[in-house]
Amino acid sequence: MVAAQADELTQGTSGGPFEFGVSGYLIKSNVEPWAKDTLVAIDAGTYMSGVMQALRPATSASAISPVQQQLGTGLLPYVSPLTNAAYVVRELVAAVCITHAHLDHLAGFVINSGCFTVDNPKKLAGLPWVVDGVLKHIFNNVIWPNMSNEGDDAIGLVTLHRFSSAVKIPNSSDDSVGVIEDTFDDEEAYETIANGLDIRAYSVSHGCVHGTGTAPKAYESSAYFVRDKRSGKEILIFGDVEPDSVSMDPQNRAVWMAAAQKFGRNKLSAIFIECSYASIQPEHSLFGHLSPPYLIQELKMFAS
Repeated sequence: MVAAQADELTQGTSGGPFEFGVSGYLIKSNVEPWAKDTLVAIDAGTYMSGVMQALRPATSASAISPVQQQLGTGLLPYVSPLTNAAYVVRELVAAVCITHAHLDHLAGFVINSGCFTVDNPKKLAGLPWVVDGVLKHIFNNVIWPNMSNEGDDAIGLVTLHRFSSAVKIPNSSDDSVGVIEDTFDDEEAYETIANGLDIRAYSVSHGCVHGTGTAPKAYESSAYFVRDKRSGKEILIFGDVEPDSVSMDPQNRAVWMAAAQKFGRNKLSAIFIECSYASIQPEHSLFGHLSPPYLIQELKMFAS
């Protein structure tokens, strides 16, 4: 995994105010070589700049990162961190999977889209409404040229891909084990997204939006199960997400049910989830995020 290094003020990835501290992760199967189309990116608020920072020369032997240890043995073809970063994002990354279209999860990809080519377009993947939102509001020849392969004046540097959405599960506790297995262990629900990696997308809620003259509605983000094809091991990565207990459209329970089943079968290796606010943040000011008390609440749902 590669993320932009945050300084002492940001303490990890964030939604700002520093543009180098936003979300961006790279994932690769351990058994695949460092080769074309072996990496998948989950979100790209930072993209090439985050990779370049991860590849920057270490100030001391103790400061060498795991990424530098892996890539510092002649696996990358160039001397310059910038040139190697461009090589990673253009050649090694098979697809960028966006959890939602907020700029702190998307801006790096958009800025870097001009470095792709028609002969080697980059795949931008997400749930249908996420991809449709990027096409409508970003690649619209107003905010940014239409780098995609769809719509008006399409340039074709980006290939849009829409994941199938997992079935929503009622927010109750009386589901039978059979229903859980039939719903969450469906092989066809996974899509191969990079060499050695499959992915399945779930919708989660990330606050609500108010339209002029319309009732508020939930703003949807995503959670991804990323599976190593060889071992069957998976990791779960959430985009921005709010607790079910305060959501107008609670959807986390379906993700936790799937995660619990995989954990029980020794398939789930790790969970990446945000926790944006301190414990004192009031419920009405979560803005679609978690704080420690609500994170604990969600983990108790997973445990149950």
